Amino acid sequence: MKRILIVDDNSSVRGIYTRLLASVGYDVVEASNACDANEIVKRNPIDLILLDIRMPEVDGSIMYEVLRTFHKGVKIIVSSVYPLERQKKVIAGATDYYDKSRGIDELLQKVTKACS
Repeated sequence: MKRILIVDDNSSVRGIYTRLLASVGYDVVEASNACDANEIVKRNPIDLILLDIRMPEVDGSIMYEVLRTFHKGVKIIVSSVYPLERQKKVIAGATDYYDKSRGIDELLQKVTKACS
């Protein structure tokens, strides 16, 4: 079973993503900020991270750099309200990008592709 970490400061978003991904068989872990996410990744094997960009204290772009430095094998889908082109400028080189204004079917497709 693939384990997915959702890193987003919005509890509603985390809840929606968790219910969706758990309903199709993924093991889902949540973090509301980058510091908690880093602790989870250090202690647990994670296959994929859904990473928000705009978060308090440490934003997603800094978290991405930490992950790339210390956890090179984990795949990351940037999940943000920013348009895709802006996401790619803020965080270059992610596995994929997801605009939160798009439907959850698109998110599920991207997760399925990243986890295969």
